[in-house]
Amino acid sequence: MLKWIYGIELASGPVPVVALGVGALALAYLLIRRSPKWWIFAAASAVASAAAAMALCWAVINVWYWWPEDLPDTIVVCVGFAVWGLVLGLTTALLGLGRAVRHARTARHGVSGELRKTSPVRRLTAVVAAVAVLSVSALQINAYFGEYPTVGSLVNGAPVLAEGIPHFLTKKDAVRYRVLPIKDGWTPPHVMPASGEFRQVTIPGTRSHFDARPAIVYLPPAYFAPSRPLLPVMVLVTGQPGAPSDWLQSGHLAQTLDAYAHAHDGLAPVVVMPDPNGSETGNTMCMNSALGRVDTYMAVDVPHWITSTLDVDTNHRHWAVAGFSYGGTCAVQMVTRHPNVYSSFAAISPEREPALTANRAVTIQRAFNGHSAAFNAVVPMTLLKHRKYPEIHGWFASGQQDLVYTKNVAEIVSAGRKAGMNLTSSTFPGGHSWVMVSQALPAAFAFLGVRLGLQ
Repeated sequence: MLKWIYGIELASGPVPVVALGVGALALAYLLIRRSPKWWIFAAASAVASAAAAMALCWAVINVWYWWPEDLPDTIVVCVGFAVWGLVLGLTTALLGLGRAVRHARTARHGVSGELRKTSPVRRLTAVVAAVAVLSVSALQINAYFGEYPTVGSLVNGAPVLAEGIPHFLTKKDAVRYRVLPIKDGWTPPHVMPASGEFRQVTIPGTRSHFDARPAIVYLPPAYFAPSRPLLPVMVLVTGQPGAPSDWLQSGHLAQTLDAYAHAHDGLAPVVVMPDPNGSETGNTMCMNSALGRVDTYMAVDVPHWITSTLDVDTNHRHWAVAGFSYGGTCAVQMVTRHPNVYSSFAAISPEREPALTANRAVTIQRAFNGHSAAFNAVVPMTLLKHRKYPEIHGWFASGQQDLVYTKNVAEIVSAGRKAGMNLTSSTFPGGHSWVMVSQALPAAFAFLGVRLGLQ
């Protein structure tokens, strides 16, 4: 029974739809009254709630600088309805309580009056209805972003992983360089796990001195074969705010990778999910700046740890970098700055350029002490304008309802093709969300699998 409950979908399926109906009924309950004064108050509070929601969402981007892009209209509307429901519910409960107190006082002094008190049941149900509107709004926001796809992910959070790489899974061959695709000559053994394994690891900032959170590594079934093949590498970066575990909690990565490995006789890339931000809300922009030497971390420290720890192909033509949102931006940054390290990439809903805030001047001030030339020199659009990348292959995706990031993709693709890159792009149902990412990932692995020699 508990397993079934934990498996209930929160970001898709019937739950968000049914919840929307419940929220509408709760709001209707709070609205329906006979008093004209109440309807005037309800209309005024609706306008005030909408204004408050817009102001709050604007402040999040332009005052507190939590994210570098404006929030989607869907989110602003959900926040507005949450505020309105809270105002209506609390007003009903508090005014009802005030009426009850005044009624008790007049009765105590023997004074008769026309004051009608609001019943305790009405006050209680008003609070319940307000909480319902608030909860449904939160559920709709989650349905848009897909952060918690199931009840289990909401209750339990990210899965707990075994730590470290056992000695028998570390590198063993002195020569670990493949020229031919890994699929050539591969025959799956009789004994091999049905699925891969995720492990939590520490990737030190040896050269960068960057203090990263623990990373996650996926080892596919073929990695456990008695005669281990030299598998290709994919570095996968999550969005911001976020953590490497988002790929497992929100992105359905385990299912995607196991399905891929099953379809290719146990072969799949060794996937390394590093942390380039240092905290849940940190944003280093995946660059070397006043915020940290994260470009060095991603291009030097992470590859060094991979080749010195894991038994993988060291031919960087069989290495790829990929990511979503901030991670997609980071992927584009890596291939434009370090094409000798990562020769293929997949960028899902990337930014046009790395950013801390919607205000470019604030970004440059905080990260480069106001030196625009230093920032401009290392952003992808500048590098694509002045360099050529004929050996780079890339794949882009964005949500069909995500106009901002779809435009970003179009601009980067245009600049990349002019720089000689071999690029393709696709769109998938949804907005800037993990729901869309979950649909895009299989196509991303299919594209990169060819480049990595897996198919």
